[in-house]
Amino acid sequence: MTAFKIKTQLTKSEYCKLFLRLSYRQRLYQIITMMGVLLLILSIVRFFVKSIISENVQFFLFAFSIYGLVLFPILIWLRAKKIYNTNAGLQGPIEYSFNDQGLTLDASGNRSTFTWRDFGKTEQTKEYLLLFGYNRAAYFLKLKDLQPDQIRFIEDRVATESAVGEDKTEK
Repeated sequence: MTAFKIKTQLTKSEYCKLFLRLSYRQRLYQIITMMGVLLLILSIVRFFVKSIISENVQFFLFAFSIYGLVLFPILIWLRAKKIYNTNAGLQGPIEYSFNDQGLTLDASGNRSTFTWRDFGKTEQTKEYLLLFGYNRAAYFLKLKDLQPDQIRFIEDRVATESAVGEDKTEK
């Protein structure tokens, strides 16, 4: 396939939703959510059953469940908004240039060049193709901006290079 370019731009809302979704894939966020659900159930059961748990402890359980289920996602959303607002590269259009060697990213005049070896995996969601770098950063492309053969090209390159990288580390 010949080289191609994609220009994309994320709104603040799109970025925050994507950031929240990716954050909740991490084990810590999942544990806090599960603890919030369990503590909420425990505090509700406490209202209907005579319990050895004091009212102060019950209040703490309820407060922590609210933190885990309501305040924690709000804090993540606010963090994503802050990142978006302070990063000029996210606010403007981002141009991705793909070729056989890798990709070049141009955002607000800042240019970065990556080889395919810099990426560990790709993932396709309903709306995005995510390129995950080994530095834990995710680069995102809107699927509506890509052709199916372009998606296959990117996925194949990342899969091939990450497999080559794994073979070298095993030896």
